[in-house]
Order: sequence, then structure tokens, then C-alpha cells
Amino acid sequence: MPEAQLTRTSYLKYAFKDQHNLVLLFGAGCFSLAFATKTPLFVAASAELLWLVVGPRLPAFRGWVDSRITSEYLARAEAAIEVALGELSESDANRFRALSRNAAELLASARTRFAASEVQRAVHGLLELRRTFLDYLFLGQRVAALADTTSIADREREAAELQQSYRAERELTTRMTIRNSLSALQLRISQQTALGTVSRNVELHLEMLEAAVPYLSGRLADPAFELFGQEIDNALADLGPADTLEAKVDEIFEQAPTNAAR
Repeated sequence: MPEAQLTRTSYLKYAFKDQHNLVLLFGAGCFSLAFATKTPLFVAASAELLWLVVGPRLPAFRGWVDSRITSEYLARAEAAIEVALGELSESDANRFRALSRNAAELLASARTRFAASEVQRAVHGLLELRRTFLDYLFLGQRVAALADTTSIADREREAAELQQSYRAERELTTRMTIRNSLSALQLRISQQTALGTVSRNVELHLEMLEAAVPYLSGRLADPAFELFGQEIDNALADLGPADTLEAKVDEIFEQAPTNAAR
């Protein structure tokens, strides 16, 4: 979890909202009313203040809070992932689920070997790996939607015919019309060629993410292997986020037509 989410403020908030404290204060208030004395309420309030000072510093209490924050965070993340899967094709959704099953098996093996702190880091690392995989799946879906149904070879033949017509034509208005059509077509060819490169890169990243889980499983077989969470982080850093290729797609379609005809 990000360190900012595990600050003393968070621990203090959880210490104050702990149901045992609230029950104690409520019970003390009832005793005070029943016996017409402030002593029970005063004692309970003093104990509550002492707890708020000491409790957030206790390692056991901090561990409980960390575990609760992590569980809530992971539950929200999994719910968001399930919603996102509904927007993917069935084949892509199944591909993601297969990766998730492999990641769960990997984590189960890691739990038998590593300390709780290292396992927790691995939990978040594998979640980030799955979300990165999901990002690339969505990018691949976007690229597929932008891909031209007409092959580049057919487009190039069409461009060659327009080039010949442009050279043969002598009427100025017709030449300008052909030239504009040729420029637009050549831009389209350029965009589709670049888009094809992005598509191949997306698939390469997806395959590398899928291969990362078996690789990490193999690393677990090494008795000297200790930094499991760090290894996951390194794998993600090597692959990089989908944002870079996403920006490349945006850049492709921001190109302005050029006067390609000569």
C-alpha cells in the first residue's frame, strides 16, 4: 500500500472508530445516567484518551489496520476489474482470467515461503501486473477498432492509380481534386502502417506479461530467491505501462495531411 495511506492519521481514525471503544463509551454513559454519577463516564473517557494516545503506536494494532485497509483496497480493485471485463471481448476476458488464475496460484506458493510483509508487497505487485495486462487488452481493442478493413496493399494500389491519373491529368481543378484524394489516401496508409506496428507491440507486451508469471514461478524454485515483491516490480518496470503506446496511437491520428503528390 502507498505509505500515505498508512499514516498516523489513519491509525488514529481507526483507533477512534473501533467498535469496542464506542461500546465502552456508550455503556459508561448508560451507567452514568442510571446511577446519576459522572464517574463511569469520566473513567471511560480517560481510558479512551489513553487508548487514542497508545493504540495507534502499537505494532499489533497497526498490523490490524494495515490488513483491513489492504482488504478494502483489494476488494474495490477486484470489483472495478470485474466491471471492466464486461467491456472486453469474450476471448480477451478469458485471456485475462487465465492470467489471474496463474497469478493466484503463484501467490499461494509464495505465501508458504515468504514473510507476511513480502507477501503483501507481492499481492499489490501482482494486482498491478494484472491491471497493466488489462490496460494493454483495452489498448489492443482500441487499435483493432481503428484498423482499416481494407488491406494496405490494396490502398497502395489505389494510391498508385491516383498517382498515374494525377500525372496524366491536365485540367487544373481535376488535378487538385486528385491531389487531395491522393494526400488523404497516403496519410491513411501511413496511419495504418503505424497502427500495425502499435498492434504488434501491444501483443508483444501482452505475451511478456503472460510469460512473467511462469518466470516468477520458476524463480520461487531457487532457495536463494528472497525479494519476490521486488522481482515483480522489476518485471513491471521493464515492460512499462500502456500509456506510452496509447500516446503513440493519439499521435498517429493527429498527423496533418501533407502534399504527397509530386
